[in-house]
Amino acid sequence: MVTIRVNEHTKAGKALIETARIMAQKFKGIDILEDDGVLYEKMKVNHQSDILSEPEKEDFLKELKDTAK
Repeated sequence: MVTIRVNEHTKAGKALIETARIMAQKFKGIDILEDDGVLYEKMKVNHQSDILSEPEKEDFLKELKDTAK
């Protein structure tokens, strides 16, 4: 899985999102998930600290799976 953060207010961002939407309609394997700022912030903090306790890891993975559904 790849996460790309796109600024929807720029020309490039709008073009990328529209292209991804068209491709998601035509091809399997591409899903567009709406922005979840809370999940992004957790990912950013976890990337910076690079250390998770086991309960944090389990909670994070559960939330990530729920978001992907």
